[in-house]
Amino acid sequence: MIAKRIIPFFLVSGARLVKGTKFSNFVDVGDPTSQAMVYDAQGADEIAIVDIDAAAQKRTIEPAVITEMITKCRLPIAAGGGIKDIHDARKCFHAGADKIIVNTNAILRPRLIAELADEFGAQSVVVSIDVKRNDKGDFDIYINSGTKKADIDLVSHVQQVSAHGAGEIIVTSIDKEGTLSGFECDLYKRLQPLVRVPLIASGGAGSYDDIVALFETCDCDAAALGKMLFLRDYDIVRIKSYLKGRKVLVREA
Repeated sequence: MIAKRIIPFFLVSGARLVKGTKFSNFVDVGDPTSQAMVYDAQGADEIAIVDIDAAAQKRTIEPAVITEMITKCRLPIAAGGGIKDIHDARKCFHAGADKIIVNTNAILRPRLIAELADEFGAQSVVVSIDVKRNDKGDFDIYINSGTKKADIDLVSHVQQVSAHGAGEIIVTSIDKEGTLSGFECDLYKRLQPLVRVPLIASGGAGSYDDIVALFETCDCDAAALGKMLFLRDYDIVRIKSYLKGRKVLVREA
């Protein structure tokens, strides 16, 4: 059995850390570097950081944000926001990122994933997918930080990015994001058998038992946590201790 990872998921607007609910009503919750240092000390496995405005504003995540974090933390950092080509990705890697995260442009230009994987290695390329449940009970993909529905089937997209060389896939439930109401486990149960790369669940974590339920029912490889960490009295040490008590294998710090 592969040890499960706990990944703080940072959404930033420019150089500030923000949190919202269902990809809206974002509020400033502090400095990303200060928060990263806290989770580094607590034993997080890595940090994912994405600039929520970058794609829509046709820019990339600010490299200085990555560099400041990497100089003060030991944690691996996966960074994304507006990455549209090898040049953009290289700027993130030069800034200190261990992985890059691609979302909107993986749909607008599907060959991008293969190009990035060929250039930097599949282990360095993470595809992020934002989804929302529709009236039929299925899930639609949204781009530009959840503001625009994409005309592509979720299963087809997951299989396509896997085939093109994505090393990991993060799937965020927009309906659950920031609600602290538990993960969309039905979503991950559908997707997990379709992928041969690590699947990271994002959106909805609000308690220890939410994370246990995710790993027990969906066998995802990692849980990405946001508001549960930033705005509630939880820390990585206690989360991992609780998971170990429930016989969930987690990475040691």
